[in-house]
Amino acid sequence: MRARFGLFVSRLDRHSGQLYVNGHIVSDIYNFRVKVYDVIWRSEVITTVTVHVNEIGDDAVLNSGSVRLKGL
Repeated sequence: MRARFGLFVSRLDRHSGQLYVNGHIVSDIYNFRVKVYDVIWRSEVITTVTVHVNEIGDDAVLNSGSVRLKGL
């Protein structure tokens, strides 16, 4: 995954699907074609994921929180 998404993604956790992004990305809209495999239904699909990247100020970072959804 590094060669294909090298300008955006520094690492992809193939188990969780979590992307770790590089620190110097430009505000833009990025589209990725991804393949997802469901181990329960034993099927895979290819789809497009759209990521909107916007610059935020230091104040927004200092007052931010995070939410992780799992098992949906």
